[in-house]
Amino acid sequence: MAPKYKPADLNQDGKVTKRERREYRKQQEATEAPQVDPLEREQLAAEYQAAVGIIYSVPEIQPLFEQAIEQGWTPERFQAAVQNSDWFQSNNEYARIAWAQESVGGADWEARLQDARTAVRTAATAMGADVTEQELNALARRYVYEGWENPSRQMLLSQALSEEITFLPDERGAAQLMGGAGDLAGNLRNIAMANGVSFTDNWYLSAAKSVASGLSTAEDWERDVREQAASLFPVYSDKIKMGMNVYDLASPYIRTMAQEFEIDPGQITLNDPYIRQALSGMNDQGDFTPMNLWDFQKKLRQDPRWENTAAAQNEVTSVTGRVMQMFGLMGG
Repeated sequence: MAPKYKPADLNQDGKVTKRERREYRKQQEATEAPQVDPLEREQLAAEYQAAVGIIYSVPEIQPLFEQAIEQGWTPERFQAAVQNSDWFQSNNEYARIAWAQESVGGADWEARLQDARTAVRTAATAMGADVTEQELNALARRYVYEGWENPSRQMLLSQALSEEITFLPDERGAAQLMGGAGDLAGNLRNIAMANGVSFTDNWYLSAAKSVASGLSTAEDWERDVREQAASLFPVYSDKIKMGMNVYDLASPYIRTMAQEFEIDPGQITLNDPYIRQALSGMNDQGDFTPMNLWDFQKKLRQDPRWENTAAAQNEVTSVTGRVMQMFGLMGG
């Protein structure tokens, strides 16, 4: 009768060693585990060409895919592994979709890039931003990868383009801000001129960039202009801050000066010393007060320019005639 051996006695010597016990356990586990026929890479590539191309373009995802094939992962397990990867966590949905489309390539991807270029170029022209062809291509990729076409993310495009706003030559060759930046700068210049203050070109450039990027509004910069004007003309401070222009407030003095000197009112600016003095007077108590028009007129007539006007000559002639009449040298 043949001797009976224990199943774990692999060499059938009547003894079961620790090593034999471990080997036996592994054999049992292998026998009990479900047998999965792993898909060959070529087979998977044939069925899912686009997906495989995408997977193998990301170094971090490739080993997960290899492991999934080797160990027969379910699609759900592979998806969970991808979503837990650093690559997935560090790229938002817009970047992941764009990356997948670019990995596949083809006409659809090129069409999307071309649409992005058109959108960036149109926005740049409207804003007054100057972008080179290289910058345009780079911004178009960001447009796709960062989801700038989404209405809630379009401000990202404005912020990127705001850095490219600069002075460009107009049809006469003069350097000007263009598009929306030019409109803003022009409006602020008019407000500044109407309130007797001036700013450098860089100030207007800063204003255009800030407003375009959404960091401030046109009203913020207009408020800055008016606050500076109010500090120069404190007697009208409240009115200036409320929206009235110094030029309008000074109009009685400008008309009077134009009449006295017989000149075009358009030639008189708020920087004229007479106008500045009229708007920045001070009374005996030290309070700011505008000069009354009678005193202003008398001051103007002390200027040599008034003596050469027709009105001055007529007044001299009239006074001379009255004096001569007093002495009987002229008929009444």
